[in-house]
Amino acid sequence: MTARGALHLTLVRHGATDWNGEGRWQGWTDTPLGETGRAQAGLLARRLAGKTWDAAYASDLRRALDTAALALPGHPVTPDARLRELHFGRYEGATTEDVLHDPEYAGWQRDPWTRPAPGGESLRGVAERMRAWAEDLPAGDVIAFTHGAALRALLCDLFGWPATPQPGYVLPFPYRHAHTGLTRLTRTAGRWTLLTYNDHAHLEAGAD
Repeated sequence: MTARGALHLTLVRHGATDWNGEGRWQGWTDTPLGETGRAQAGLLARRLAGKTWDAAYASDLRRALDTAALALPGHPVTPDARLRELHFGRYEGATTEDVLHDPEYAGWQRDPWTRPAPGGESLRGVAERMRAWAEDLPAGDVIAFTHGAALRALLCDLFGWPATPQPGYVLPFPYRHAHTGLTRLTRTAGRWTLLTYNDHAHLEAGAD
């Protein structure tokens, strides 16, 4: 039972797309789930079966909406653009190898938290819209389907986690998040607490 006045929030990264498999930066590009992503969402549905939610939300991009529809069959899901991924600007659809020689890439990589991607947005901007969405939520049991960088940007903002450049990785996070992995938080009297991060036991069970 949810404590009176408490928000119990489950954040889910969408299932994998074909672009994920190709190492392409998706951002706001509206890519659909791939075969692997649909299978991941099916495993998540088995795990969530029988669980009730006061509300369900998703990024308005197809890969998040489709993950929600497969994981929560029959449950209404409210789209919200604030749950979108980082907008990579002119790097949308590119791979890291594609942009290594771009004259603006190195500068952006030195501080992607405050510096926007060329024609896109900064991770701080993502964190601000994600937090605005989260702070608007009323008490209850809520699930939301979002994106890997957006999810981690929110956690950095809420808990003061570092966002420092990582050698060989485009995003400044030393921690990864699996497709359809679950991260659970609570908010009580305005205070946020992290309960679990990147719980993807359903994927490991599905591989057996």
